[in-house]
Amino acid sequence: MKQRFGLILSWYPTLNPVSGKRCKWLRFRFEMMRDVCNAFVKNVHKTGGKDHSPSVRPVNQEANPIKGAMMKRLLSFVKNTTKHLPMFVLILFALSACASRSYMKVNYQLPNKIEDKPAITEIRLSVVDQRTNPDPLSITAREKLKNFRESYMLIMAPKGDTPVAGVYDLISLFETVFRKRLDQMGIRVVDSTSSQIPKLEVAVTLFQLDLRDYKWYFRMSYTAMLVKDGNGLIKETISGESERVDVPGMDDAGTTVSEVYADLINQLDISILLSK
Repeated sequence: MKQRFGLILSWYPTLNPVSGKRCKWLRFRFEMMRDVCNAFVKNVHKTGGKDHSPSVRPVNQEANPIKGAMMKRLLSFVKNTTKHLPMFVLILFALSACASRSYMKVNYQLPNKIEDKPAITEIRLSVVDQRTNPDPLSITAREKLKNFRESYMLIMAPKGDTPVAGVYDLISLFETVFRKRLDQMGIRVVDSTSSQIPKLEVAVTLFQLDLRDYKWYFRMSYTAMLVKDGNGLIKETISGESERVDVPGMDDAGTTVSEVYADLINQLDISILLSK
């Protein structure tokens, strides 16, 4: 049991690397509980209920049969508890590892199929927030994700490449992924006020995560418009939604967002947009 317990304690820092102080406190408490239980059970096995060590007071069962019976039950309970204690501790560690983060993980992967390279080599990019409700979480979702500070950790893992991670606010998140898509097509994003350079305007109109009946629901919508010579030529609206069961111990909120986020971003055919 000692080996199993030590293995679980060695796992815990990797399960929850963010909560440093709580990790140390829990580790100290469970180590202390392990030592006490091990010493108590070892003493019971050694004495066999006859030769008591000084740490355990003798029980006169003839003078007090009720107390003796209670002690027998207590010893049996301690034996069974210490036998399954590592499993209980592992469950507690897993639950504490799922403490609400200040950020949400969003996985995005560039499309495998590279779109036809357009004649345009430079473009301006603008991303604006046009949501009617600026809060990305509903009331119930906010209660579950109490520490969320509207920051998003973007994890991009193209095939054969090392994941690139960064933490952004919502608008910077959209701007970053669209820059990556344009760069994949060989189009350089420039900071210019010249109307001669085409401009891709992206407006985020909906980004909402909700929690109802132990299920996560996510809805997202945005519009993309190509502007040339100061005139909006074409406008396209992309929207979608996803849902996922909330499983304790899993990052289902971020997974629910990621499932539809990448699809909706890649759904916009930029090459067709630029060719019109």
